[in-house]
Amino acid sequence: MYKWITIKAFTLPQDAQMAKTFLESYEIEVQLQDELTTQVNNLYSNLIGGVKFQVKENQLNQAVELMKEGGYIQAGDLAEPEVELLDKKAYTDQSVCPFCKSKNIAERKEPNALTAFVFLLLSVFIPIFKRTLVCFDCNKRWKYVKIKNTPKS
Repeated sequence: MYKWITIKAFTLPQDAQMAKTFLESYEIEVQLQDELTTQVNNLYSNLIGGVKFQVKENQLNQAVELMKEGGYIQAGDLAEPEVELLDKKAYTDQSVCPFCKSKNIAERKEPNALTAFVFLLLSVFIPIFKRTLVCFDCNKRWKYVKIKNTPKS
């Protein structure tokens, strides 16, 4: 039994099908998860994280190289940067990136798992998002939080 590894998430199912056909021409087994859900209603695509493009673990390296060669994966697609927690009091100018001092930043909102649960339970979309900041120059992600000072004993 092989483990299936997700290497990319596509917004549109037809894009995932094209990439699947490309890899299958090289005899690499591909599985698409949540494809039918997004075919039925394209608006669900972002809510469920898109169509997950999966390959077997033993064919992962070959599949990634072929996907890069075919133009389906760019350099920054594979590694999602980790969100760093920064002390809100330590950074007074929050309009610049704390890592590279660039002003090319934006707030990124990602759906929370609670949003999907409430939607499936009540069929009502209540926007509950995780908010992070992202720098487009250095690709770092961070969030300002209040860090409590613990008393020293």
